[in-house]
Amino acid sequence: MTESGTIERAQSNVTDAISGNGWLRQERICILPQGSYYNNTNVRNEADIDLRALHPLVKIEYAANVLQDCAWTALGYSHYGVTLDQVFNRMRAELTADLTRQFGQQNVIAGQKALRIKGITGSRAEVDVVPAVRFHYVLWRADVSQYVMVEGIAILASDGRWTMNFPEQHHANGIDKRARTAHRFKRVVRILKRLRSDLKDRGLLTVTVPSFLVECLVYLVEDQYFLVEGDDQYGRVRRIAHRLQALLANSQAVAQMTEINGVKLLFHPAQGWTYQDALTFANTVVAQLGNL
Repeated sequence: MTESGTIERAQSNVTDAISGNGWLRQERICILPQGSYYNNTNVRNEADIDLRALHPLVKIEYAANVLQDCAWTALGYSHYGVTLDQVFNRMRAELTADLTRQFGQQNVIAGQKALRIKGITGSRAEVDVVPAVRFHYVLWRADVSQYVMVEGIAILASDGRWTMNFPEQHHANGIDKRARTAHRFKRVVRILKRLRSDLKDRGLLTVTVPSFLVECLVYLVEDQYFLVEGDDQYGRVRRIAHRLQALLANSQAVAQMTEINGVKLLFHPAQGWTYQDALTFANTVVAQLGNL
């Protein structure tokens, strides 16, 4: 079975395991892909698949200039009758029961955000299933005199902390970047992910750099650095690494950097990485690849 086939079988296995759950159907919870496989930036033989179990309930946050009661009415919101905590607790319980019944208790690991399934029969891929609800960030647009909202997903961890992500914007922006760079963007991401793992294994990279951060850092590099005529693959990756190092040296630019989704700041205290981690990664890659 190919790597792609292995992952697709894992997704199918998980979807089948929960498809008979009456409560999930009643609540209109849908199973959607996200993560590196969905975005075609997974590294071969390190591949897994991320799924979100998305409840249609909405978590709302408002910008400072928003009149909340007015926005609530204008955007047609209504009360659901249960709290977000109750919804997440029920989702976790239902998913855990179904996945445990299908794959065995020893193969289902409950994390703070996701349920990880490993050792799936007929598939080497591990699967993370993340309960989530829709997320709306509501703003007042004075130029058009109306409320608008940016939509993402909200994840409530078992320790009570919230995480807001924007997977659809990430996916769309990655596709656009790939097209603008002659299909080179995602290739470079995969190469740098493999290089990160190699540097870590050899003790040359001293910080933890998540795959998501690598993808975001490569995305920051302007399109023209992917399109230099005469570059071979090694030269292209080296050129991009040098440009990334220069971008990270600009403190004003760093303060405005966002994730690929274009919504969340790349560096802020709630992230699972720091600016120094990113800079160390860029410096280590440049040292490994050499000067231009």
